[in-house]
Amino acid sequence: MIRTYGNVDGRFVSLGDDLANFSEAVWIDLIHPDKDEETAVERALGIDVPTIEEMSEIELSSRLYSDDGAHFMTAMVLSHTDSDNVLLSPVTFILMGERLVTVRYAEPRSVETFITRCQKAGAWSADALVAGLLESLIGRIGDILERTGQELNVISEGIFAMQPPPVRNGYGALQRPARPRNYRSVLEQVGRKGDLLSKIRESLVSFQRLLAYDTTVAAIRKAGEETDSRIRTLASDVQSLSDHTNFLTQKITFLLDATLGMINIEQTGIIKIFSVAAVVFLPPTLIASIYGMNFEFMPELAWPQGYPMALGMMLMSAIVPYMFFKWRRWL
Repeated sequence: MIRTYGNVDGRFVSLGDDLANFSEAVWIDLIHPDKDEETAVERALGIDVPTIEEMSEIELSSRLYSDDGAHFMTAMVLSHTDSDNVLLSPVTFILMGERLVTVRYAEPRSVETFITRCQKAGAWSADALVAGLLESLIGRIGDILERTGQELNVISEGIFAMQPPPVRNGYGALQRPARPRNYRSVLEQVGRKGDLLSKIRESLVSFQRLLAYDTTVAAIRKAGEETDSRIRTLASDVQSLSDHTNFLTQKITFLLDATLGMINIEQTGIIKIFSVAAVVFLPPTLIASIYGMNFEFMPELAWPQGYPMALGMMLMSAIVPYMFFKWRRWL
């Protein structure tokens, strides 16, 4: 799809979804362009519109370059940012004369918000449009990081929340109520946040490189002090967001280690219960094994009190280790 925008009577307006008003267009926005649309723009502007494969290449020379007076700048942009399942897709900004051409295969909400804001303001130049689009896209990343930080705080509180105080049960004994924790769910949440932050970091790195190149482009095009100042501000914002992303990444690593530690503690508690049970029942088993041997001369077998004595010995041999463990507070 092709959407064109231009300045009419001092206002920024939409010129339609084709190239009929190409001569008046300041911004040509290609959204999921097909081959025919790419060819039409290439013929109108005399440039080679990059394909999505070319835009996705990681080489710096494939994302930031100039060709026949046109400056090509590609960044990785986040879309579908209302959840953790964000999409990372390339967007190319082409500055040529007094026109801006954008090629994108995603529809970030921040771009639509920026278009609405432009239509409420006055006229826009191509360089101002690039700066405004970058501000909107980078600002959206800041919003995502803020939301992610708040959600990580909630996860952290769930992991490290204090145990409820003990209460007395129906028999008058103190008992600490169990607080169920779904650590599998916690691991899944932490994993999704980690994947989200890796995409944010990749996007910020691409913006950082683009802004460094755009500084040179603005100087070549003599975009003006205002545009230069906005680019410098954006570069500072991207650096701050990168630092915050690193902080959240370290927090995710800490939460992951803490969750695995909690899982190990619970598993250790379960194993301890089985170990204690094995030790408690070992002496009674030994006594039962002794009196289960088939020797002819075992005087206790003929005693009238032999059977109650054996049961009493097994009971006492089980109670004594249990009381010892309780005394040492191993239970």
